Amino acid sequence: MTVLILLLLLIGGTLLVTQMLTRRFGFRKLTYTLQFSAEEATEGDTVTLIETITSRKPLPLPWVKAELTTSAALLLASEQSSVTGDSRFISSYFCLFPYRKIERHWKVTCTRRGVFTVSHAVIVISDLFGTMELSQPFPAEAIITVLPAVRSMDEVSELPAQITGEMIRRRTLIPDRFAVCGIREYSAGDPVRDICWTASARAQQPMVWQYQETACPDMTVLLNTETRETDRDRVSDPAVYEDAIRLCAALLGTAVHLRIPVRFCANTALRGMPAETPFLSGSHALSRHLHLLAELPDTVAGRFSSLLDRIRSSGEAHAVFIVTAQPTAHIMQAASADPRITVLSLRRLREQEIRPNVMYFPIRAC
Repeated sequence: MTVLILLLLLIGGTLLVTQMLTRRFGFRKLTYTLQFSAEEATEGDTVTLIETITSRKPLPLPWVKAELTTSAALLLASEQSSVTGDSRFISSYFCLFPYRKIERHWKVTCTRRGVFTVSHAVIVISDLFGTMELSQPFPAEAIITVLPAVRSMDEVSELPAQITGEMIRRRTLIPDRFAVCGIREYSAGDPVRDICWTASARAQQPMVWQYQETACPDMTVLLNTETRETDRDRVSDPAVYEDAIRLCAALLGTAVHLRIPVRFCANTALRGMPAETPFLSGSHALSRHLHLLAELPDTVAGRFSSLLDRIRSSGEAHAVFIVTAQPTAHIMQAASADPRITVLSLRRLREQEIRPNVMYFPIRAC
C-alpha cells in the first residue's frame, strides 16, 4: 500500500513538474518558419512548402502541433487538411527532442492563379502526459504568386481570324505586294521588279507601284469582369471568371509570340488603381501581363460599357479583343459599329447573335 501511494505521489509530482516546465519554457528558444521552394509558379505546377521547427533548449517537447491556414486553391495534405469554403486548414505533428531541428516538405499543387499566403501558424504544445495544451501564434508566412497558364490558342479553341489575318499583322521591311494603292516616281533604291513599265512609258520616266500598309500596329485585350449583367461589386460566377482570365492569358501569349505590342485592361481595380497595362512587346512583356492577371481581384470597379467607350474614343488604330462571360447589348452594338472589335463570349450565343466578329469561345479542358 505504501509503495502504491509513493508511486502515485511520484507520478503526481512528475506531472506537476512537467506542466510547470512546459508552461515556463515550452515556447522559449522555439522557432518556426515556412518557405516555398519557388516564389512563382504557373497553374498546374507542383511546388514544395518547407516547414521547419527548431528547438534550442534542453527541454524535450513530446507533443507539438502546427496549425496552418491557406487558400483551398493550394492542394496539399489531403489526409491532414480540411476545406471550409475558400480556406484550407492543415495540421502537422512533431516530437521535438532537445536541440533538434525538423523539416517537413509538403508537395503543393497550384490549381488556380492568384497570390496565395500560407500563414496564421499556431503552435500547440503539451506535456508528456497530454494533460494540458498551450497555444501561441507564430509570425510564419510563405507567399507564392501563381501565374495563369498560357496555353496556345489552338489548345483553347479555334484561332480568331484577326490574329492571323491582315488586321493585326506586324509591319515588316518587305511591302505587301497585294495591297496596291497607286503609282509613284522611281526613287533610288527601289527594286526593279516594282517598276510599272506601262506607266513609265506613258510618263516617259521610271514609275513604280505604290503599296499601302494593311497592318494594325497594336492589340488590346479587354476583360469584362461582369459575369452577369446584375454584377455590381463582386463577380457572381467565379468559375467563368477564371476561364475568362485563362482566355486573356492565351490571347496575350499569342500576341507576344507574334511580336505584336499588346495591352490589357479590365473594369476592376488593383491597389486602388485601374487594372491596366501599357502596350508592351518583347521578352518581358508577357511576364508583366501575367503578373497583373495573377493579382486580379474578383471585384467589379466600374461598368464595362464605360471602359469600352473610353478605349473606342481614344482614336488609336488597334485591334480590340473583348473577353466576356456574355455580350451585352452595348457590346453587340459596339461590335456592329466598329470593325476593330472581336467579341469572344464564354457563354453560348443565340443564333441571331453570332457574327463574323462575335463568337462563342469555350475553354477546352487540358
